Amino acid sequence: MSWFPKSKDHLPLTWWKGHAIYLAAYIAIGGVVSMVVTAILMAAAGGSIIGMLQFSYAGLVGGLRLWTPLTYVLVNPPDLFFLLSAFFFWRFGEDVEKFFGRRIFVQLFLALVLVTPVVLTIFGLLGAATWSVWGVTGVFFGVFLAFVTLYPRAQISLILFTLPAWVLATAIVGVNALIYLAGHAWAQLIMLASQVLTAYGFVRYQQGRWTMPSFSSLLKSKKTEQPADITLLPSYREKKKKGEPTATDAEKVDAILEKISQKGMQSLTAAERKLLEKASERLKKG
Repeated sequence: MSWFPKSKDHLPLTWWKGHAIYLAAYIAIGGVVSMVVTAILMAAAGGSIIGMLQFSYAGLVGGLRLWTPLTYVLVNPPDLFFLLSAFFFWRFGEDVEKFFGRRIFVQLFLALVLVTPVVLTIFGLLGAATWSVWGVTGVFFGVFLAFVTLYPRAQISLILFTLPAWVLATAIVGVNALIYLAGHAWAQLIMLASQVLTAYGFVRYQQGRWTMPSFSSLLKSKKTEQPADITLLPSYREKKKKGEPTATDAEKVDAILEKISQKGMQSLTAAERKLLEKASERLKKG
């Protein structure tokens, strides 16, 4: 049975003890398994396994290691921070998968996997051929950033305190950027920027906010362009704007936010997620 039928795009892959299991869970578990396998292979073969699977422009072009744009994510040395990133991916990746569906979630994951090799290849062509990368932590973090783009005001509990998702993401990105900047780790800084832009851009494109204009649409817009000096004066008594939230809508949003703080994002229904997204769009538009 296919994992990607359109009719089951928003349904879990399977159930375990009454809990829905989505593709994000399988990927997170696969990441942990890759950490164990990496530790075993490193103990048996030393660092040669990393050299064969890691991505670098020199290895791609000079060594013809054409598999490395995909295999570099399989090399995950044992690390407690990696286990934390896998948990974050499981927890928040499921919400992204539920929102977009399994097929678009796979597209997001592959985009985050491939953006780093593409960026490093570009810089390799410019002379920075010594940069290399391995591990799936950056991809996991990119999916978390996609969640933050969807639900910037979702409350995330960190045992001792609770923060809005956008504050936590900003703090993580900012601290890492400062560390890379202070250590002159330009490759890591560039890869961090590429993951942030890819996650944000992918979500906005899927939401229809970013589009790629066609040549015909550009010509049409030129023909229908209005003079820039025409202004319209509003009437004294302004009517209620279309789509402006009513008091009932505001009460519903408050109830949804309260539900999130108590039970988490996974407790929301599809209708509640849609209402929360529309409210977030209105706030951003002012």
